[in-house]
Amino acid sequence: MPRAAGSLKLRVHSRLKEQRLLVQSLLRLRKQLQGSLFTRYGRCGKTGCACREGQPHGPYYVLSNRSGGAGSFAYLDKAQVGRVRDLVRRHREFRSGLRRLQRLNRELDTLLRRYQEATIQDAHRSLALGKRT
Repeated sequence: MPRAAGSLKLRVHSRLKEQRLLVQSLLRLRKQLQGSLFTRYGRCGKTGCACREGQPHGPYYVLSNRSGGAGSFAYLDKAQVGRVRDLVRRHREFRSGLRRLQRLNRELDTLLRRYQEATIQDAHRSLALGKRT
């Protein structure tokens, strides 16, 4: 196999291995939660309340989510925050991994097309050499 096609083939195999590992890691992120987690503090406005003196009520833990153009909020207990934070992180990792997978797939497509062109050129060269003898 000529050098160009051989080099491309090695790169394709390398990207396929990377693709397989990436898909496996994405599948491990099965449990996830879309949204943003934030902490909120509030002021009640009652006269004489400590919040009027700079000590707001809270913290309140809120999961914000947007679906179908409408936003929603869910208030969480302090005990839920760690688990929800992990699930939100997993969702972001999944989305990031999907973007990487899309880039990798585009690169694989390009490499395979270049490999096809290289093998066609090699076949033409070998036919041309065969005619001369």
